[in-house]
Amino acid sequence: MAIVTSRMGSIADNGSGGYYGYRASKVAVNMIGKSLARDLEGRGVAVALLHPGMVATETTGGQGIEPAQAARGLIDRIDQLTLETTGRFWHAEGYELPW
Repeated sequence: MAIVTSRMGSIADNGSGGYYGYRASKVAVNMIGKSLARDLEGRGVAVALLHPGMVATETTGGQGIEPAQAARGLIDRIDQLTLETTGRFWHAEGYELPW
């Protein structure tokens, strides 16, 4: 199972503040994903929490990476998901993000 979230849901990686509602919603998504990973592990279901990167959309004013590039990164992370890596928070580029 893959859950698309945001790096802005990281408490340890918050160096800029602001965006309280958005950050809080992503922290909640991350907590749900982490709990799902624990609950589903015994059934053989792995869960990944994935940050696609800053994607060029209307919301970002067109700044960031192209959606197709973000999607490729997410697919790569999903392809590498195992029960040993379940419940972790990943950047689409392949490195683990802090909670």
